[in-house]
Amino acid sequence: MPSFASSTQSILALSQMSMISRRGLLGAAAVGALGLHARPAQAATTMTWMGWQGYETPITSGSFLKDNDIDFQPTFVASNEEIITKLQAGGIGKTDLITMYFGYLPIMAEGGLLEPIDPSKVDQFGDLVPQFTSQQAIRFQDKLYGVPWNWGSLPLMYDPAAVAAPPESWLDIKKPEFKGKVAMVDDPLGNLLVWGTVVTGKPMGTLLTREELAKVIDELIDIKKNHARAFFATYGDMSDAFARNEVVVSAIGWEAVAVWTKSKGKEIRYTIPKEGTGMFMDCLCIPKDAPHQDLSYKMINHVISPEPQKIFATEQSAGITNLKAVPLLPPELAQSYNYADLDGFMQKARLQPVPPSEYDGTTASYDDFLTEYARLQKA
Repeated sequence: MPSFASSTQSILALSQMSMISRRGLLGAAAVGALGLHARPAQAATTMTWMGWQGYETPITSGSFLKDNDIDFQPTFVASNEEIITKLQAGGIGKTDLITMYFGYLPIMAEGGLLEPIDPSKVDQFGDLVPQFTSQQAIRFQDKLYGVPWNWGSLPLMYDPAAVAAPPESWLDIKKPEFKGKVAMVDDPLGNLLVWGTVVTGKPMGTLLTREELAKVIDELIDIKKNHARAFFATYGDMSDAFARNEVVVSAIGWEAVAVWTKSKGKEIRYTIPKEGTGMFMDCLCIPKDAPHQDLSYKMINHVISPEPQKIFATEQSAGITNLKAVPLLPPELAQSYNYADLDGFMQKARLQPVPPSEYDGTTASYDDFLTEYARLQKA
């Protein structure tokens, strides 16, 4: 199971760590009897990055790493919360770039985990989807902390070979014919984005009372105990289970799962049921005291440029943010993400904030959510 932050208070109490930045140089060597010396050669700069598997694709595309003499070291995570944990556990001062769900940015900025972004250093910021760049949650105290670079939804995945018609409701996964064939994933926020709305009917499934939050977790525990095949650690594990015909529907999904499963020779499809679903928008963020910030900005500019955006969208069946890249996409991909009517798409797949950092007497806090979610993990 992926680890996640134990409490918001632990983020806010995090003390600033010193920057660790090391760069090796090859020394001069004697050459020949004339006493000539070779020009010192600079070793490649090691850059560290954290994000979901597959998110490294635009970074490694083209000749960017070679042109900038970068030794790229990715760390793959199973949840957004894991990134927070790793930064708290010593990643500050050692990590150059992360990709993060937009809703976490204010709490991470408040906790001293991020560097503010200088928009003047992001060459194509004005070309990005305005519905994303205008989100208040990517800012904290009037400073920008994230650059939107990809997006998608959390649809219901299903196997068309075993499921005659796309399920109309998320609750359809509890039908008797699907017993023991439901895929769940240990994605804390993702599960809340979907089931917070399904259980309560609220469009923002992350903004619930403590009583409503408990009901959501109770529903997920029922699915886990009585309907699910497994509570998978990652979406990759879910993909493998679909490919092995062990599951036929999912309690949460991601468009990329269909791409991975197809590469294993198995077709699965996805649908957004009548209750709607959560939508994610991931940002590129520079962690506090990042050791190579100039290269971090270069990497951000590379990732959001049209060609890497096109490559990522095509390979991962993903939504992208640079509008200049949309005409480069295969028509079916552009239509699937409805770039022509993003406002309409965002009515059924909704961007949602994370729960607030403190309980206000009505809305359950992020700590409340983590405590309740632990019940699901242990069930």
